[in-house]
Amino acid sequence: MIITKYISENVSSLSEQETIGKARQLMLDLGQTHIPIVNEEKLTGNISLNVVRNLNEKDTIKDHLIELEQFYLFERAIIFDSIHVFSENEANVIPIINTEGKFLGGVLEETVVDEFASVPFILEFGVFMTVTTPIQKYSVSEIANIVESNNGKILGLIVISIDEDTARITLKIKTDNISSIGDTFERFGYQISNKYFEDSKQELLKDRFDQFRKFMEV
Repeated sequence: MIITKYISENVSSLSEQETIGKARQLMLDLGQTHIPIVNEEKLTGNISLNVVRNLNEKDTIKDHLIELEQFYLFERAIIFDSIHVFSENEANVIPIINTEGKFLGGVLEETVVDEFASVPFILEFGVFMTVTTPIQKYSVSEIANIVESNNGKILGLIVISIDEDTARITLKIKTDNISSIGDTFERFGYQISNKYFEDSKQELLKDRFDQFRKFMEV
């Protein structure tokens, strides 16, 4: 999942000699929050739509280099690294550079979202469960063993928070018996703070049970 795999042909860059007006129009046309600014093939920085809206459209970008925002990813970064950069900079495009600072292209936020939407953690039906455990006994292998010993399969695992006392982990589990998995976690000293059933079969069974209960009440 190297980031260069997701470079988009729809990301344009501008030189320092271009006008503020051109930068603003390009961002509006492309629906981008920022445009990478490149000088002699090297990234100078990123100019944002919020900034250019308040500048004279006849000025050149070179007149406002102090306004450029310095964020990017190196070509050997992985797609997970982009999430923090997108969020921290309130951007929907990230420039990619090599170790010499040469601009290689840009990655769009929508491309990253589409990629994550295709992974089993998101795509497959399952049950989300959040468990909390003392940090001293936090063990991925133990968590996996608890799930798999109850004939479940882990589709994904995310550490939600971790400090010197506890760790909170959200799991997505493929199983026909979430109750036995929950009971086993509790026997091993885990606290279950949330269970969310996403499986469509569970929703269908619940709907049928509700219909049956209404029929019996008539």
